[in-house]
Formats: sequence, structure tokens, C-alpha cells
Amino acid sequence: MSAPTPPLTGTTGAPATVPPFDQVAVRVAPGPDLVVRMPGVLLVVGVTTQPSGPAAPAARPALVGWGSAPVPPAPAAAPAGDAHVGELVALCRRLSAAGSRAPGRRLHEELRTWLGTVTEPPSFAVAAATEDGLTLVLVGGGSAEVPDLGLRLTPAQGEKLDNGTLVLDRFVTWPPAPLHLSAGSPADTAPHPLADLEAGAVPGAAAVLSPAPAPSAAAPAPSGTMQVRLPAPHARVPLSTAKPPARPVPAAPAGAPAGHDHAGHASAGHDHAGHDSAGHAHAAPAPLAAPAPAVDPAPVAPPPAPVELPAPERSSLLFGAAAEAEPARQPLPTPGQEPAPAAAEPEDERPTVKGILCKNGHLNDPRAGFCALCGIRTTQQTAVVVEGVRPPLGLLVFDDGATVSLDMDYLLGREPETDERVVSGRVRPLLVLDQTGGVSRHHAEIRLEGWDVLLVDVGSANGTLVAPRGAPGWSSLVPHQPIRLTPGTAVRMGGRQFAFESQHGGY
Repeated sequence: MSAPTPPLTGTTGAPATVPPFDQVAVRVAPGPDLVVRMPGVLLVVGVTTQPSGPAAPAARPALVGWGSAPVPPAPAAAPAGDAHVGELVALCRRLSAAGSRAPGRRLHEELRTWLGTVTEPPSFAVAAATEDGLTLVLVGGGSAEVPDLGLRLTPAQGEKLDNGTLVLDRFVTWPPAPLHLSAGSPADTAPHPLADLEAGAVPGAAAVLSPAPAPSAAAPAPSGTMQVRLPAPHARVPLSTAKPPARPVPAAPAGAPAGHDHAGHASAGHDHAGHDSAGHAHAAPAPLAAPAPAVDPAPVAPPPAPVELPAPERSSLLFGAAAEAEPARQPLPTPGQEPAPAAAEPEDERPTVKGILCKNGHLNDPRAGFCALCGIRTTQQTAVVVEGVRPPLGLLVFDDGATVSLDMDYLLGREPETDERVVSGRVRPLLVLDQTGGVSRHHAEIRLEGWDVLLVDVGSANGTLVAPRGAPGWSSLVPHQPIRLTPGTAVRMGGRQFAFESQHGGY
């Protein structure tokens, strides 16, 4: 992957707001290439044409009242059937149909793999939505530019693959101006301003993706809690918010025409309101001969009276005022009197499960033949199922060496603390930081049901991959369908990975 590029930002320097990708208008410039739009993906791919050979005019039936049949025109050039163009469109449709609102990062990986298997790929430019912007992939004559900002990207700024293909792939923020995608064919006509390709495939030379809409400036609805925005730590705050009194403007001398200065020269491009030809307001100069009228000085407030401090005390208590009187205590119980009932102990809210106790009193899974703590056979006892507090069911061992004990349900993600289940205390948050940005805010959930540890993808943008111990490769989870984790199972979320280890079970 190429080196990261500075993000495209607006005039204020802050990243532009990213709207839903499918709600932004796309205009198409007429041309011979192919423009394909699908949920989360916009593709412009070059299509080669080949002239059709001469064909004999087909016999046409005579139509009464329509006159003689015209001479058929010469056959025009038709698009050539390129198998690689079909493979590229099918790849984009497959990832778009997966149901993710932001397929950009997954499409970026799939295109890198596909380009390594194609010797002569077609020229194309693709833009796909990510969780925080766009991913751009340019090959051949493909280009992506923002003319209003003077920005342009081409494959020459990227890298060369092992098969000699130049490719540029970058993650960028949403530009605050129209984004033009082209596969290399010139656009003879500008896109129609009323055109909007919502979905489908149409011929065209370029596609123009509209900028993000400006955030609404409507005032927030009043609420019962007052919200105050504090200044930045190093911001300069004026000492007083009172405005200084307005300085009176002296009147122009009688007889001086409007729009002329005291010397009689016309002030070209300036009106009496104090605006220049560019429309910028400025302070009108005062006449030199007219003296400013005298202004009464503001009354000066008398200085405050000095505050008299009390005389120093000769002695005082070191620890403040005198101690308050101790409240009366209850009398001691007399011999033979029944003591007051003791306060009830708080109820144990830890989850309980049914299991088998070993001879040392350790609770184990009924399906296990050995104790998970001391290793002796659980069949040495009577093997009667009893109910007790559930012990931790295993560990999550992350790729950076961190371990998490599984004693309750967890929600994994980039911002798990914002979920309602975490706020209510039903699920414990587990923060997973990923430098590649592949982990969603709420990515996956670890559930403990009985003696089983379940993994559920809660609808992440990039999916969750699992590989049980001994599996030849990764398999993707179906969102919202739990699977049972077995000891040694590896789990991958974006660029992070962890393994599930447990001494319970092993079956």
C-alpha cells in the first residue's frame, strides 16, 4: 500500500462531514466508457471499441402509408467484450451486495488481490465509502481530481505491482468540492446539472460525485439542562465583554458634494457608505478642516472604600471550631435480653450454573472428565449435578500480549462504551484499538451461556473472521448469528487478532 497522503480538508482545515454515500448525487458526462453505481461503490471503467464489419442490409417488410424504406446506415463501432471488465464489475457488485454501508476497506483488499492475477487490467477509477471517508483505487488511465481545489491523483503517483501494473490506492477524507472520476477518455460534453445516477450502469466518460452537504446551522432544541461551551485552554479571553462607546463621526462640511473628499477629488469606486469596488467595508476618512466636537469625559467612579481587616488574634484553635457534641448512644443490652437481629447480607448476584464438584470442591462443566483447576477426575465423587457460582470460562489472548478473563459478557469495538447495554451495566466494554481503522464502534460480542462461550458479530462494517484450531483458513461470521468458541480458536477483527483459550471442556 502506498504512503498515507494528507487528508482533503475544507477551507477551515477541519475534515469535511461524510454523509451517507448513497444519498450524494452523481452526474455522468457522456462518453464511451462505463459508469457503474451501486450501494457504497462508484466505478468508472474504460471500455474498448471495435468497428463492426460490413453487413448486408436486412430485408424490411413494406409498411403501407409509410413510404419507401430508407437505406440502412453503416454499422457503428460497438464495445468489445472484455472479460476483465466483467470480472471487475462482478467483484464490486459482490462486495456491495454484502450489506455493508462502508465496503471501501474490504474492496481495497479485494482489488489488490485481483490486480495481482490480471496481466492487462482495464483502466478504471473507483471510489468507495469507508467509515470516515473514501478509498480511491486508480489503474491505467484512471484519475481522480477535485478541480475546485487543484487536486489530482493518477496511478503514476502510486506503486508498481509485481506484474508491472501501476496502481494508486489511498484512503482520503471526503472533499468539500465535486470529485471527478475518469478512466482516461476525454469528456466532450459536461454533465447535465439535473442528471443524477442513483444506481445502475450507463455509458459515460466521467462521473462527478457531489460534495458533502453543509451541516445544518439550526439552533438546538431547548432542554432542561444548560450546556455551556468552555474556551480552549490557550484561547485568549477578553477581560470585559462591554463594548467601548462609539466614537462620533464628524459631519461633512456643507457644500461638499457626496462622493468627493475635501480636496474636491472624486473617490472612484467608493460610495458614502464606506464600501470599495470589491465590496469590502472600510472606515470613511474624516474631513481635515472640520474639527471634532468636544466630548464630555465619562464620569469617574469614586475609588472603593478601604477594607478594614480584623486585628490579629492572640490565640486560636489549630483545627478550626470546637468539636460538636457527640450524639447520645444506645444503651448496652441487659443480660438475658435477646439481641437485635443482624442485618441481612447482600445477595450474591454472580451468575450460577449446574456442574459437578471434584473432591476438592471445584465446580466443573458436566461434560468434562477432569477438573479444570486441580486436574483430578471428576468421577471420583458421586458425579451429582449441583448448582454453584460459575467460574471464569477462559481467556482472550490478544496479539499485543493483553489477556482478558471471561467472567461476564463483553462488547468489543472502537467505542463500546456508547452502547446502551454497556451504559445499563448488562455488558462490560472491551476497547480494541486498530491503527488500520478496520474495527467498528460496536464490532462483536462475547456471550457466556451456561458453560459455553459464544461469539456474535453485531453488524460490523468489515466483518469478523474466525479460524478454529487446525482449520486451513479463515471463515467469515454471519452477522447476528452466534457461534460457540472452542479452545484455540483465532478471531480476527480488522487489523487486530486474538485467541480463545480455556481449560474447561476441550471437547
